[in-house]
Amino acid sequence: MAAESSSTNQVRVMLWSPPRCLSTVFQKCMSYVDGIQIINEPYQSAGANNPEIMKQLTEGQGQESFNKFMATAEQQELIGNLQEVGWDDSVCTTAWVKNLLEGQFPGKKVVFAKDLMFGIRGQFHMIPKGYKHTFIIRNPTKMTISLRKNAEIMFPAPEGQQFSLRMLPPLFKECYQPLLQLIEYLKENKEQTGDPIIIDADDLQNHPASIVRQYCDAVGIPYNDSLLEWPAGNECVKKNWLVSKMMLQGDRIIGYYAAAFASTKFLPSKPLPPENEIPADVVEVAKLEEPFYKKLYDMRIKP
Repeated sequence: MAAESSSTNQVRVMLWSPPRCLSTVFQKCMSYVDGIQIINEPYQSAGANNPEIMKQLTEGQGQESFNKFMATAEQQELIGNLQEVGWDDSVCTTAWVKNLLEGQFPGKKVVFAKDLMFGIRGQFHMIPKGYKHTFIIRNPTKMTISLRKNAEIMFPAPEGQQFSLRMLPPLFKECYQPLLQLIEYLKENKEQTGDPIIIDADDLQNHPASIVRQYCDAVGIPYNDSLLEWPAGNECVKKNWLVSKMMLQGDRIIGYYAAAFASTKFLPSKPLPPENEIPADVVEVAKLEEPFYKKLYDMRIKP
């Protein structure tokens, strides 16, 4: 059932992000909004069932490494608060996600979905109706340093070789241009009017009260200073998240949600490492991302 038929007072928000941009810790913050339903990375999950997306995600040396990672993830046992949550990824297609997001969420004041762009590229027509679309970005060098750490686990170098981002499919090195394309799509198809709602991770860390308040005001979520601190741990996942089992299983290997689950508030951002300590492959990717990031950065909500 479409979103338009749900309560007219219910706020629905999508947060789109490149990888490693503090989107999960921001989502954890939003988890403590009264009456909220969180939906975590559904299109990203659906991408695993899309042959074209998987081809882009694993082309070249990535196929064998990714298959090994998925096989290992499937064997991970979810423990504690996570045993009883998560959808079965075998049913998760792009159409299934669209129906989920446009469905009814009775008793919820806010529906908040966070996702990456990998699973929706080339399929913008499958974006749900009835949502305000928002974006979080991060300095490309900081993003790429963090991405490199995770990618090295998921796509390890062949024996005898040193890992490099150059080994990864282009999809992993094209994170910001798709956000601009989505913004243009939303504008052209009158899916959203007004200025894009964009927040930057450094602003969020250094000026959390200002950024969270402005973000909430922009999308219609009630703001309260209590949103600036929350309990450590993943109790919020069981409380009000819908999330892929495979995502949670993969997190047990890589720990891509570990820092967010451990967090209790937004910490001040750290400076970049000295230039001579940044790997050359990180510099290359960040340089490619910089022009697109700059366009988004200029449109952001400012502290």
